[in-house]
Amino acid sequence: MDLPLKLLELIFQRLCLDDVMNCRATCHSWRKAADAIFSSQLPLMLSLSTTCCGSFGSLSAPWSNHDSTVLTEKWPQEIDRTYNNRVQSVQGWLVFNIFHYEWFKAQTFSELSFFNPFSRARFKLPKLFLFSGGPCYYQLRVAFNSALPGSEEFVVAFLFVFSNQEKEYYSMGPEDSKQRLAFIKFKQGSWIESIESDEIFYDIQVDDDNKLYGLTFKHQTSVVFVFTLGDNHRDDHVVERLVMLNTIEDVDAAVSRFIFSRAFFKRSHQMVIDTSTGELLLVRHLRNRCYYDLSVHTKGFNVFKLDRNNLKWCEVFDIGDRFLFWDFTKASLVSAKGLRLAERFKRGNCIFFCHANTRCQKPPYYPFSDGFKDHDMGVFFLVDRTISHFSISSSLSISRRNMWFSPAL
Repeated sequence: MDLPLKLLELIFQRLCLDDVMNCRATCHSWRKAADAIFSSQLPLMLSLSTTCCGSFGSLSAPWSNHDSTVLTEKWPQEIDRTYNNRVQSVQGWLVFNIFHYEWFKAQTFSELSFFNPFSRARFKLPKLFLFSGGPCYYQLRVAFNSALPGSEEFVVAFLFVFSNQEKEYYSMGPEDSKQRLAFIKFKQGSWIESIESDEIFYDIQVDDDNKLYGLTFKHQTSVVFVFTLGDNHRDDHVVERLVMLNTIEDVDAAVSRFIFSRAFFKRSHQMVIDTSTGELLLVRHLRNRCYYDLSVHTKGFNVFKLDRNNLKWCEVFDIGDRFLFWDFTKASLVSAKGLRLAERFKRGNCIFFCHANTRCQKPPYYPFSDGFKDHDMGVFFLVDRTISHFSISSSLSISRRNMWFSPAL
């Protein structure tokens, strides 16, 4: 334990990540060296699985040559089979969106619970009232700025779209839906709600200047609303409306209907903010979908940059020495500077994705289907628009939805 920190880091660099995790549990100095290794790596992949014995999560590194499993454990919260829409990661924390229904009031509340799988630390946000009565269908989205969770600068934005109408999901339109858009700042300790809008937003993002970006789509045109968040309940939320002059091809053919159970636009288009420059990007996921299964086959990606001067989404083919990490909960940007990377990743300009890591079987009642790959994990290179799939490890838990996770120091 008396070895110099730099020497420990050099030693740990030669170990696979699961051995580094074991070294981390040895003593304080080894933990510090191991954390330096994890912070200099690309984000890990989190695979969640639910069994009769509870919910388990595995952290692994599919981009490494060893595809090592770093950590597997039972999570502290009960996660039902809809967990894919209820778990997110933010700056070293897992965020569980837990719903509470109070029968005597016939009211539903949401509670965000933060858990660090490395340090085992946890904390909760205050409950947020969502609606009265029992909803038929809903979609939700949570966004964070880049401040440390728990700090006074930390901002959480919460988008919840739901319907109480007695209609089938395929017949619902925007007129049948309701929406809550709220945010919290820790120095006040309670929810500041709600931002009123007649629009149905498909995605939200928060930057470090307390601006909330909401993405919607109408009349074949994408629209971005920019809310300036106040510091207390009495402040007005200044709204800037950015109507794009051009549209994105094939965004949503059925734009007149918002399908609550299959929000295709929301899952295939996500915004992401570069916190160092304020640049707003829109990432479009191109895929083949297996309709008799939840598996996904990635075909590629398109990346668009918001040109605020001309109010256009301009497609870009080079994001510089940065990586995009995509999953169905969010898209995130990671700088390649300071990371220990394999040679093929050192230039950045690629998109990592981690969807299903289980086989999509071709059922007998779809005899003309070609089926899909065993898994959908890999990297998309923007320069030549090619995909390199990661090898799948037998140690990975079976999961149809994975997500990216960066350990906190």
